[in-house]
Amino acid sequence: MKLRKLTALAMAAAMVAGMTAGCGSSEQPTEAAKTEAVSAAGENADAKEEAAPSVEPRKITFASQSVGTTGYVRVSAFASVINGNLPDGWELEILPISSGGLAGTLLVEEGQCDIGEGISVTDRMLVNGEYGGMEPLKNTLGMFAGTDYAHFLIMFTDSFQKKTGYTTLEELIENKVPFRAVTKAPGSASEMGIQKLLETFGVTYDDIREWGGEVTQVAPNDMADLLKEGRADVCLDVVGLGQAALSELTMTTNMFFAQLSDETLKNLEACGYVLSEIEANSWTGQTEPLKTALQCSTAVVNKDLPDEVVYAIVKAICENKEALVEQVPALDVYFVPEKSGEPGRNGMQLHPGAIKYYEEMGWEH
Repeated sequence: MKLRKLTALAMAAAMVAGMTAGCGSSEQPTEAAKTEAVSAAGENADAKEEAAPSVEPRKITFASQSVGTTGYVRVSAFASVINGNLPDGWELEILPISSGGLAGTLLVEEGQCDIGEGISVTDRMLVNGEYGGMEPLKNTLGMFAGTDYAHFLIMFTDSFQKKTGYTTLEELIENKVPFRAVTKAPGSASEMGIQKLLETFGVTYDDIREWGGEVTQVAPNDMADLLKEGRADVCLDVVGLGQAALSELTMTTNMFFAQLSDETLKNLEACGYVLSEIEANSWTGQTEPLKTALQCSTAVVNKDLPDEVVYAIVKAICENKEALVEQVPALDVYFVPEKSGEPGRNGMQLHPGAIKYYEEMGWEH
């Protein structure tokens, strides 16, 4: 999505808002007319109040990734518990038009769907106008978060760790140790996270190359192959637990799991990441817990969707975890309803309908 398109949309919204103006009349009603009007208002106040929130029920759309992907399966699970719990006349439809990452949030912002999936950290950047020169979001608010996670994971090959004696990424950076790093291809939220991590040390990929190291950016399967074959020394990743390529890597190759320092983790938290822990034995060979930071999936919504509809969606998701887990077992670990409204996990202001639900439950939001 290009800046020009978002800017044009924002300008169009501003023009429409500017066209709205009130009209008045200089004529004054007679006393009899005034009395009649007051009487009618008193008799019909309740009826008018009930009729006020008249938004015509319609089909709303939830953007997902393409059919067959993990993202599509997750959104399908959401739809299965949302439909049937919406106000009368409302219905949810899945649109498999998102490419993942921040695309879902931008699709909502541009009016191409009502709901989309985003990522906490990039949502925060988009809201603040810190992403690639894009204008800050104007049409998008948060609903719930924490249905998928990606953790910072730093691993050394066992041979590299034993040869150098170093046990942390901070030591490699501080001593300008030449090392061959492998990370994901440019453009992904995970790779952006690694750039943020290096920024906390005040270095870039070019700095690593200048002191004799290498940085290779490839697909996840190729990352694992390079490490298995001894053509890379250090894995720099932000990844979900159980990711297939790295799971297979740790089962077939001895890897050393490097712990990020408390100072580094605090700096990542300041960038919008949530502090967390990877439990021992989450990866083969990882015998100790790892303190880390994470980014999580979010569900975002157009700000104009009625409060009662958003309230019903959030309520359905939070109160039907068992049904969701039957379709997406990973949600049993990932999704914690009472944490789904937390600011750090959402990355943006919540929709009033979502706030209403979280306040009723007494949950942080």
